[in-house]
Amino acid sequence: MTWRTVKQLAEAKAPEELFTGQWQNRPSVLDDYKPYLDDRWNEGCTNAWKLWEEIVPLGYKGSYQRVRA
Repeated sequence: MTWRTVKQLAEAKAPEELFTGQWQNRPSVLDDYKPYLDDRWNEGCTNAWKLWEEIVPLGYKGSYQRVRA
């Protein structure tokens, strides 16, 4: 790692400060389903395949890999 990366990591007060870059705040095909996925995750369902199977009937047209990621 470069010294700048180490400095950035060391000075971060919260993990959110590390989420920067060109991919941040970019729209995702999962955006409409994130509240549902968050609720299910908090209920204890952490199986990506099961979550994917649940959102497909709700209209999700993206891939399983996107849900898994």
